[in-house]
Amino acid sequence: MYKSAVMQQKFGYDSCPNEFQDKWLDWLIDEAHKQGMQVHAYFEKGIKIDEDSPLFDLAIERGWIVPGVDRTHPGVEHYVLNVEIPEVGKYFTDILVEFVKKYPKIDAVQWDDYLGYHAELPGKVDRTAKLTSFVQNMIKSMKAANPKVSFDICHHNPYWSKRYFAADWENWGVDRVFIQVYADENFAEEMKYVEIYDGISITERQFNRLEELIKNDKIKNILFFPLTGDPAKMADNVKSITSKIK
Repeated sequence: MYKSAVMQQKFGYDSCPNEFQDKWLDWLIDEAHKQGMQVHAYFEKGIKIDEDSPLFDLAIERGWIVPGVDRTHPGVEHYVLNVEIPEVGKYFTDILVEFVKKYPKIDAVQWDDYLGYHAELPGKVDRTAKLTSFVQNMIKSMKAANPKVSFDICHHNPYWSKRYFAADWENWGVDRVFIQVYADENFAEEMKYVEIYDGISITERQFNRLEELIKNDKIKNILFFPLTGDPAKMADNVKSITSKIK
C-alpha cells in the first residue's frame, strides 16, 4: 500500500490503488510505542493473488503462477505464485527488505498460511524444500537489512502445515509462531501446539473459548483475526468479554 520503489521498478507503478499516506504508519508506530505497544506489519496475502489483483494478468502472461486454483477457504479462489521462479522470489525478498528499511522502527512482520501451497493443487508436486529455501533466504535478507525486526508467522500446526501446505515452518528460522485455530474441530488437540509455541490466533467464532484461553497459563499470546472484516467491533467485543472474566 505504501509507495514502493521496488514496485515502481518492477511494475511501473508504486503501489496498489488505495488512499494510504506514508505518514500514517510512521504516526501509528510512534504513538503505539509511546503506549508500550508494538506494531506488526501483516503481509496478509502472502504468495497468493486473485483475479482482482493488479498483477493478475501480468502473472498469467509471465507464467508466474503454479497450475490450478487454491480453494483452501470455501468461496475464495486464489492463484499461487511460484517462488521457485527467481524473478518472483527476488521480488518478495526485495519488497520485504525495502519495507523494514523504509520503516526501521517496525517491531515485526507477520505472514500466515497464505505462505504455502495447498495439497489439493493439481499434480503430485512436493514444493516443501523450495518453499523452505525461499523463506530462509527472505528472512536472512530481512535480518541483514534490519536485525531488530521479528519475523513472525501465524500458521497451522506443524503437522498440518507441512502435510497440507508444504510449509515446513519449523525449519524456516522464524522468530515467533502463532497457531491458527479457526474452528472447534480438534480444538483441544491443537492446544498441545499452542502451549509450546508463541500463542494462538482465533476469530469471532472462538469467543466462547476465550475465557479458557486466558486462564491457561501456558498460552503466551492470543491473536484476534476479524473474520467479519470489522476489527473495531471485534475489539469492542473482546473488551466486553474480558472485562467479565475474573
